Amino acid sequence: SKTDGKQRTEYKTIDFAELLRVQIADVTDLLSEKEISLSVDIPDKILCDADPAQMERAIQNVLVNAIRYSPNGEAIYISLSNDKNTVSCKVENTGVHIPEEMIPHLFEAFYRADTSRNRNTGGTGLGLYIVRKIMELHHAKYGIQNTSRGVVFWLEMPQERGAINSI
Repeated sequence: SKTDGKQRTEYKTIDFAELLRVQIADVTDLLSEKEISLSVDIPDKILCDADPAQMERAIQNVLVNAIRYSPNGEAIYISLSNDKNTVSCKVENTGVHIPEEMIPHLFEAFYRADTSRNRNTGGTGLGLYIVRKIMELHHAKYGIQNTSRGVVFWLEMPQERGAINSI
């Protein structure tokens, strides 16, 4: 309900690369438990305007989902770049695909693509809904799609708040 109400967003200039590195460090134990290898392509620094606490939460939700839904022994690929005042981030997990008809619903509250694994993954179906709300607050484009080797979450957002047309 917090995400549906008026939420105070405190934008600051942050180093998105460092934020991403910290979030990756926070999930290393989960990666080890499932013997998932990690491949990271992150530059030293990418500055952008964002609410750091909200963006940390969104990235954490995406990373935890990628790990939870990857079979043991698979891989996760993370990339971050910027081009023409746009920050782009991708998190791809291998060894699993999502039925195409379920993809449009993944960002809905309480939606779970794999209800049979409900107890195994322990999710509430709110993680990607929260990601959606945070992406919308940051005027980001985002999505999930199947790839040849798995599933990728991607986001593209303006580097600077001034680049966003205000209402």
